Amino acid sequence: MTVPKRPSLILQRSIIPIHYNLKIVPCPINYSFLGECSVEICIAEPTLGITLNAKELNIQTAVARDHLLNGYSVTATSVSYNVEEETITLEFPQVLHVSSSWILDVTYIGLVNDKLNGFYRSVYTDANNNVHQLTTTQFQSTHARRAFPCWDEPSIKATFSLTLVAPQGVTCLSNMSVQSRTLLENGMQEVSFMKTPIMSTYLLAWVIGDLDYIEAFTSGDFNGEQVRCRVYAPVGLADQGHYSLDLAVKSVEYFSRLFNIPYPLPKLDLVAVPDFAPGAMENWGLITFRTYALLFEEYGPQDRKHEIAATVIHEISHQWFGNLVTMEWWSDLWLFEGFATHLAYIVVDELFPDWDIWSEFVKAIQEVLKHDSLRTSHPVEVGVANPSEITQIFDEVSYMKGASVLRMLSAWLGQDQLLLGVRKFIHKYMWGNANTEDLWVTLAEECKVDVPGFMSKWTRQTGYPVLLVTELDESTILVRQNIFLSTGDVREEEEALAWPVPLGLMTATDPAPRNIMMDTKEMVLKVDTTQWYKFNMGQTGFFRVSYPSKALDLLGQAFGTKQLNGANRIGLLTDVAALVASGIAPTSSFLTLLKYFEDEQNYLVWAEVSLRLQELFAVWLEQPKPVIDALKEVQRRLFTKIVKRLGWDFPEGEDPSTVNLRAVAIRFAGRSGDPEIVAEARRRFTTFIKDKDVSALPPDLRFPVFEIILRTTQGVEEYMDIVNYYRESFVPAEKVVALSVLGYGSSLELVQRTLAFAMSPEVRTQDILTAIATLRSSVVGRAELWDFMRQHWDMLYERHCDDIGFLDYFVVLSIESFSTLERYQEVQAFFANKDTSAYDRILATCLEGIRMNILWLERDCKDVERWLRDNGYLVDDPSSSASENVGQIEAVSSRQEGVVVKSLTRQDLSPSAASDGPVNGGGRHGTHSGVGQQLLQLQQDQQEHELRMQREYQLQLQQQRGHGHGHNHSHSHSHFGRSQEPRPRTLEREMELLSMSGDYEF
Repeated sequence: MTVPKRPSLILQRSIIPIHYNLKIVPCPINYSFLGECSVEICIAEPTLGITLNAKELNIQTAVARDHLLNGYSVTATSVSYNVEEETITLEFPQVLHVSSSWILDVTYIGLVNDKLNGFYRSVYTDANNNVHQLTTTQFQSTHARRAFPCWDEPSIKATFSLTLVAPQGVTCLSNMSVQSRTLLENGMQEVSFMKTPIMSTYLLAWVIGDLDYIEAFTSGDFNGEQVRCRVYAPVGLADQGHYSLDLAVKSVEYFSRLFNIPYPLPKLDLVAVPDFAPGAMENWGLITFRTYALLFEEYGPQDRKHEIAATVIHEISHQWFGNLVTMEWWSDLWLFEGFATHLAYIVVDELFPDWDIWSEFVKAIQEVLKHDSLRTSHPVEVGVANPSEITQIFDEVSYMKGASVLRMLSAWLGQDQLLLGVRKFIHKYMWGNANTEDLWVTLAEECKVDVPGFMSKWTRQTGYPVLLVTELDESTILVRQNIFLSTGDVREEEEALAWPVPLGLMTATDPAPRNIMMDTKEMVLKVDTTQWYKFNMGQTGFFRVSYPSKALDLLGQAFGTKQLNGANRIGLLTDVAALVASGIAPTSSFLTLLKYFEDEQNYLVWAEVSLRLQELFAVWLEQPKPVIDALKEVQRRLFTKIVKRLGWDFPEGEDPSTVNLRAVAIRFAGRSGDPEIVAEARRRFTTFIKDKDVSALPPDLRFPVFEIILRTTQGVEEYMDIVNYYRESFVPAEKVVALSVLGYGSSLELVQRTLAFAMSPEVRTQDILTAIATLRSSVVGRAELWDFMRQHWDMLYERHCDDIGFLDYFVVLSIESFSTLERYQEVQAFFANKDTSAYDRILATCLEGIRMNILWLERDCKDVERWLRDNGYLVDDPSSSASENVGQIEAVSSRQEGVVVKSLTRQDLSPSAASDGPVNGGGRHGTHSGVGQQLLQLQQDQQEHELRMQREYQLQLQQQRGHGHGHNHSHSHSHFGRSQEPRPRTLEREMELLSMSGDYEF
């Protein structure tokens, strides 16, 4: 069990701050600022020096004075900088005596940087092409030291008074309300803010710039007076803040009642910042957001309302749980982020009971379940010692696993009991700091159960269990828990690991979940195995379950009975998908399970089906083209049926979940190459772009249609249409949609255009990852992104090493999808001589993930091919003539709905060769005239275009190698669909794969 380590870079506790008085004067000409920092400090031991945190600050003067001793002062004679520890030491010629009345006055010069942390600058253009400047702050986790010298640790709290000097007419914001505003003779203004409550340095914030706002007030029923809430936005965008403003008012009221503590500040501002690295930041009274995470246009996509609600409520919950009570050290980050996430879902569920938010939660935790099934994961409660380690734990384990284990605890204790315990915890530690153990003890006192005993293994032990179910007879099952590893290679010492697991067992005859606690490795239970039974009912537990095939079949049959809700169906699907990736079950079992979803109506379930299929496609991407086409046909048949039922148009008053389901069905049917859907997408795109008819593409359909267009485009014109849409739009959400889809253009030219555009000044630093993320969806994009990262790594590292998570995610996007040993070795070789301390966790995770992909593919590629053949999706008949192929497909079409996807050679792609897919929705080809002939020709053109792109890409690579380019792309396999048998699993091969498995120490 991991025990959190103590930080190694904490400052001395013999000198602590009581109050900071700050004055900030930006100098826009040279992107610097003048700072005056007067800190009231308490000195507990005589000293000749004061050490505090500072980074990239040029200290001009430093004077310590005791204001109770008639102005006695001592001027520092030297300043020493420790760049590695990000500290300065002020050295004085005389001893500073013990006193609580010292004031440290420091003047300094700092940088208004462009790194999206500390005190940084931003710029934006409004709808009238006016350019606006804006400066703001992002101090979490250790960046306050970039703006003023301070004790930059969460447990060293103080109060703050801030004064900003800025041009007259611009908006100045900080945590507190404005206390005074003085107009200066030089066209500037001096704005002073009220004194803050006691708080940590990372929660201080300010914003200076041109902003519009809207406002509303709470009822005042609980606080005794109304709290003013505002949404600030770039000029012209404030009206898109009404949805978030309404959420803010309701959330302040809700949390004030929940915690029985009035909102502690006089106002709450939510600010949309054009350039912002994280999604949002909970600065006390001045919450900052990416524009996309706060603003919502009137007719925006429905799913974005859910995302914005979760984000806004999460940050407002922090105003109590995180700001009023703060973590002692960053090792407890998970507690406050996990709880804020869990609380946000509770509030969303109460405000919007029709959203089925807990099914969304089950869907949302799948990524952390995948991450945490690798040895390179980390405990929820993880020790950190320096700033680079702190940055790396702002990940899904801290947020989503933290929220998941808290939800599991809530299901065990009861939600009301949990919230009563949390209220007691906040009252006990308000204005101070607390750690994980403090919460467990408080909950144990309130709920009268052993909470520390239950939770310690879940928070201090990496990973989670899988329950392996064995049916002993028709009335008895054996349940055994093992650690679940995606690589499937559990070691002997790992066999002993165990967790206390609340089983949540439900059966066909007993609909009430039986909350049995399994605290042993094995347990025998009496269960009727002739009917369905399910563990983890409601998916409140953080574990997977492996059922016997017969039990899985019974569960599948129960889908239509409404006894298993959406969350349970999602849980069953994702468990099976994870089990096949790890080797516990064959991939064919996942494909077989999909048949039970054919009549599924729930959008969230279908969204999860699409994600699991994406995961399979990502690993199988470089397999022979007939196999990929057959998998596409599996996907096409599933989603085309939904499109035929729902159509393309949106009836007035349609349920939002149906709106979302239509969008996901069109996207994935189109991604599968369904000719009717591709043709309709192209028609609507032309009407939308050329005729400026916005009704042709409602907001919910823009992403799916843009993706279909770029996946099937044969030139740059349509690509540039979408780029120009990005350039011309001033709606943040529309810009994100356009930017997100560019990577789906899979020709070499379009991939290179996307990379160049992503790194151009037209794309904000915060959006670079958005622009390149979808490049992984094609073979060409994957290879080019990997090459780009290698060729430009030094520039990327220098430019973004301080950005929160940028390097992590750039590494993830560039390498995590690989599934060959050759790529694995390339990654190892590239990073072998790099300083990886800032991203070592994520790099190790990616390498372990690649190893999982390799093992999965080598183990199951034949299993998948067999299933595709056995179920009529794959037919090997390369010797058939084109006319015979047409006749064969038509004959099959007359016997069953859908078609057989044929294994095509390049000769089969002649104009006379048949394409897969029903025409005009009839499941039969009939004659090849009119619309049917056009659709068939469209698909043939697309296939020929793909082959042409592949040949073009190979030719360029050969030319690059011929000119001595440094990166070798020559591998023993083909990227472009030529069939090659997988390497046999000889002893030599086993040793080669084994050598990829290592222990990762941090």
